[in-house]
Amino acid sequence: MSDSPESDPKSDAPAPRPGWFRRIQDCWYRQVRKTLFQWVVFVVGVVVIAGVSIVSVDATDYVFSTQKFCAHTCHVMESTVYAEYEKSKHYNTATGVRPHCADCHVSERLSYAMWDHFLGSGELFVWATTDFSQPGSFEKYRPEAANKTRLKFLHSNSKNCKRCHEMDVIKPSRVRGQNAHRDAIANGNSNCIACHYNLVHKEVEPSKEFLEAASKYIGKPSGSESESAEGQPSEQPTTESGEEVL
Repeated sequence: MSDSPESDPKSDAPAPRPGWFRRIQDCWYRQVRKTLFQWVVFVVGVVVIAGVSIVSVDATDYVFSTQKFCAHTCHVMESTVYAEYEKSKHYNTATGVRPHCADCHVSERLSYAMWDHFLGSGELFVWATTDFSQPGSFEKYRPEAANKTRLKFLHSNSKNCKRCHEMDVIKPSRVRGQNAHRDAIANGNSNCIACHYNLVHKEVEPSKEFLEAASKYIGKPSGSESESAEGQPSEQPTTESGEEVL
C-alpha cells in the first residue's frame, strides 16, 4: 500500500501558529509595503504644501510691509500721513536711523504681522466707498484711525517703539521727562504711547477711551516733579516740533 498525503494522519493536523516576529513580518508584507508608495506621496505632498505656504506667507508679509506699498499704493496716503511722516523727526534724524511705516505699524513676528495685514485690508472697503479726492475727506476718518492705532500700541506695551528705543538709555533733557521716565522704569510701566501719542503725524486730540486706558501708566506728579531744577514750573508738553512730547 503506497504512502500518500491523504493517508498520512500527520497531514490532517493543523499547522503550528507562527511566532510574533513572523506575524509582524507578514503584516508588513501584506499592509505596509502595499501602501508605502501612498505614504511617501502623502508625506512629500504635506512637505511641499507646507513649504509653499510658508514662502507665500513670508512673501506676502514682505510685499505688504514695504515702504512702497504702505506709502505709495494709495494717493490719499501720499498726500496725508506719508507727507506728515516726511516732515517728522522720525524721518529726519541726525543719526541716519529712519524707521519705515512697517517698523511702527506692523508686528515683528510673522504670525502677528499677517494678522495686522488682514485687519488692514479693511481699509480697502473704506477706500472703495469713499471719494478721497474731495478736500478734507480723509480728516473725518483721522480721529478714529488715530484712536485705533494708539490703543493698539497701548495694548502691546508699545512693543514696536521699543524695537528701536531702549528705555534705560533714553536721557530726556527736561526735568519733567526725566521724572516721567524714572518713574516709568521704577514701576515697570514704560508704555511709550501713554505720553508720546502725537508723534510723526498730524496732531489729533486723544479720545476719552485712550486717556482712561493710558492713565494707569502715568503717575500723578508730586510737587518736586512739577518743577524744574531751578524751582520754576515745568514747561508744557511739546509736539513733534519740540524736543520732547511728555
